Amino acid sequence: MKISIVGNVNIDLSAFISESGNNEENRISEMSFAIGGSASNTSIMLSRLRKSIYLQGAVGSDLFGEMALELLKREGLNTDYLLKLNGKTGFCFSAISEDGQRHLFTYRGVNEKAYPIEDGFDFYHFGGVTPDQIERFIDKTGEVRFSYNPGGIVTFEKTTGVAAIAARCEVLFVNESEWNHLEHSLTGEPKEIVVTQGARGSKIKNGPEEAAFPAKVIDTTGAGDSFIAGFLHAYLSGKDPVQCLKLGNLLASMVVSRPGASPAFTYNEVSDLANMYHVYLH
Repeated sequence: MKISIVGNVNIDLSAFISESGNNEENRISEMSFAIGGSASNTSIMLSRLRKSIYLQGAVGSDLFGEMALELLKREGLNTDYLLKLNGKTGFCFSAISEDGQRHLFTYRGVNEKAYPIEDGFDFYHFGGVTPDQIERFIDKTGEVRFSYNPGGIVTFEKTTGVAAIAARCEVLFVNESEWNHLEHSLTGEPKEIVVTQGARGSKIKNGPEEAAFPAKVIDTTGAGDSFIAGFLHAYLSGKDPVQCLKLGNLLASMVVSRPGASPAFTYNEVSDLANMYHVYLH
């Protein structure tokens, strides 16, 4: 199956904040600088699960754009359709507290430009893409198989458009706050609506619910994107909904236990943990 992930590519600056009574200036205990963005994170995790992924999106004509391209190529992703546009690369600053919770400050940069999307793939996942861009693509190419994770900014700012695209997609991925905001705007429903619930795990609307796996939470950045990668890996392999949720939860548990949105781990590490919890990886 030829899979393309389309959407946000960022550079992430993560600052781990220590508790302080100083209201004017606080100390950063640790910092990391890495590739980020919902489409990048999901692509990287799927690639580590040995899926061949074509990443589509845009980086800017700045130093961060060059950095993003280099980091993505190191992960083994096909970046032939990742465009370099005039402007600034998306950037996300994340302030992470000692309990692993984070506050995000995102500059979307060229992620908001109406870049062309290449057709010819068997399945698409759109991460952080605006609904009008997806609509133009589908109107041009005809109906395609796709899943959609609009993300918080797009969901809250473009609710009506997101609801319209949600009705046309195969799987919609949202967190609880996004779903609570979007639910009453839907005019039709996709085949599956998957809701992530943080430390409680995940569920399929009108379907099964699976608890999160045990993890010492260091950083929750990228947990949702890694969940999507695990879910899609199982879903596109024909697994049942329970196994899709379990593999998504498993990858999320691995990511939150380490700093960064796409921390390094091997396929064998995923396989070992999957065997421990009786989760089907193959």
